[in-house]
Amino acid sequence: MKVRIGRHNEVLGVSSRNLTKLRVRAREKSRRLQDLGEILEAAFDALREGILIIDQEMNVMVLNKYMRELFRIREDYRGKKCYQVIQGSVIPCRGSSCRRAMLKGEGEEEELVLIIDGEKRIFEVRTYPWSVRDGAVKGVIRTFTDVTHRRAVEELQILAGVSKYMAHTVRNAMVPMGGYIRIIARECENDKTAPYFRIVERALEDLEDAVDEYTDFIKVKGEGACETLDLMEVIQSLPELIKGEEAKKVGLHRYMNGIPLTFHIRPGSFVILGNRDLFVKGLLYMVKGGFQVCHEFCESGGSFEIEAEVRPGALVLLGRLRGVEIPESLLVTMFQPWTHARQEPSFHHWSVAIFNEVVKKHGGRLVVRREEGLTLFHASFSQEGVSENF
Repeated sequence: MKVRIGRHNEVLGVSSRNLTKLRVRAREKSRRLQDLGEILEAAFDALREGILIIDQEMNVMVLNKYMRELFRIREDYRGKKCYQVIQGSVIPCRGSSCRRAMLKGEGEEEELVLIIDGEKRIFEVRTYPWSVRDGAVKGVIRTFTDVTHRRAVEELQILAGVSKYMAHTVRNAMVPMGGYIRIIARECENDKTAPYFRIVERALEDLEDAVDEYTDFIKVKGEGACETLDLMEVIQSLPELIKGEEAKKVGLHRYMNGIPLTFHIRPGSFVILGNRDLFVKGLLYMVKGGFQVCHEFCESGGSFEIEAEVRPGALVLLGRLRGVEIPESLLVTMFQPWTHARQEPSFHHWSVAIFNEVVKKHGGRLVVRREEGLTLFHASFSQEGVSENF
């Protein structure tokens, strides 16, 4: 019997080469899969919303960086139950949307309120079943989108609408009342009751002013368009702004009599993203707030000085109320006028609170403090601290 050694060796050689090619292809495929896995992991980690992928047994397969940071997860989470990792619980969630999505094979959307670091956060959560080629559901993918700020803005928009309606209703009632009071006051000018009519007239003006301030407070807390804005340029125009129509709209003219106002604004430029109209309104309310404080807590001899200068990386805006020392209780509640009304019932103004909201919108910080013989408004802006509220 003849054995064809050469042919046998040839077959073995071909098989060996084919095996080598298969191994090379397998290694390349494995490397590509590894690269794809790293790309997907990097993509998931780059997202500013949470990604959670679990299997049929509720075991965590993927948890992106946003979720790990949000829930302070540092240990290895793979293979652990999602309710253990996210909630620190050993009991599955009641009415789990993950289970429903897997059973129905359909996605679900819901809104969850979570307390994280003592703060209420609202998330839109979407749950989608995932499957492989055979079509059988193998688990779910969940996305978590933080909508806390959006919900707050929506609530403020509703509140602003209600405030606008209430302000309109109150003004409609006050206009004829004010007119009649002034007519009666003139008719009774020499009567003993004349001073009382003037008190009522002043009270009506205060009420109208309070309605306007409250409405503006709600408005400035909402969102607005932003643009490149030189804050220093706007501040330099303040001496002219207080004489214009915008100053009349915020009721500044009612408080300017009897208190000297001086400006010390140095040349300079400070450009950030902001809203010019909003910043102008904030400055006018700062001036108005200063006059309101002076009228309320200074019997005589008070003065108001406004200073501004650009420092390295910062803009500082100061309002000095000389001869004025506001009560300690008001320092604590100045930015929340609905609370300081209980501490200082005679001081019911919202102007400084409005200015504070505008400062925060532009990435700044406002401090009100009392020193010997004066009250100081100290607003500072940093180009690194630009707010994301626009």
